[in-house]
Amino acid sequence: MSDHTEIVVGFDGSPDARAALEWALREGASRHMRLRIIYVEADVAGWDATAATMAGAPVFTATLPPEGSPTLAEALDLAERAGVPATARSVPGPTATTLVDESRSAEMVVIGSRGLGSVSSAVLGSTVSHVASHAHCPVVVIQSGGVPDGPVVVGVDGSMESEETLAWAFDHASRHGLVVEVLHAYAIPVYPGVVPYVPPVEITQATADFEDRVTHEVLAGWSEKYPDVAVKTTVVHGRPGPVLVEASARASLIVVGSHGRGAFLGMLLGSTSQSLLHHAQGSVVVLRHRR
Repeated sequence: MSDHTEIVVGFDGSPDARAALEWALREGASRHMRLRIIYVEADVAGWDATAATMAGAPVFTATLPPEGSPTLAEALDLAERAGVPATARSVPGPTATTLVDESRSAEMVVIGSRGLGSVSSAVLGSTVSHVASHAHCPVVVIQSGGVPDGPVVVGVDGSMESEETLAWAFDHASRHGLVVEVLHAYAIPVYPGVVPYVPPVEITQATADFEDRVTHEVLAGWSEKYPDVAVKTTVVHGRPGPVLVEASARASLIVVGSHGRGAFLGMLLGSTSQSLLHHAQGSVVVLRHRR
């Protein structure tokens, strides 16, 4: 089978991993793709050494019981019942770096936002962030629960990546009969001083009008391309990270690019994406250009 025609799923039997697998099965069915289910046989009890080092956490060694086989059997049984072709295997090594390696030949990587055990929860942010920062394809981080029939909220900022995020969001919404909510957040700087400078209302209104035009220009043509998808546009004043985190509570998915209009060249993951990965109340898709 050629590259980029499989969905990679990290699965360890935890509730969020099961939710990630169920989401990937629905996506695989809609895209007519196989699933490649990966169980990482870690050398550390629930810890990812790479992610732990990034987080400044202590690294220690332990021996894990051989849980991969029954866990993978459960995953394959779920795939068989869903009628989606799938392969499954155990892979030794750190979770984050293993999934990044698997992403080289994947359409997307789907992972749960939490793994098994309290130790894994301690380095959750670093593990998920490492995969989203280094993967060679889109990364979907699923939380169990959520709002499965909520809108696909896509964050746009007028950057070149907005086109890619819109394409992914509209395609997904069309496949699953969901609404697309195009969300653009902007901030007007207030300059500190003895008396803080607050822009006059004329500038505030002109900025709001400009940001509204930017959002509608970015949307041009998408409704014609996807006439079956209902679209809602939301333009708000505020920092993108907190605004998107708030929106995640009502969304089936939040879709963002790995970088935005204000990202520094060379950054692996922008501040908005990082904020979502750590604080979102629902599932998040981080789109990365294939390297």
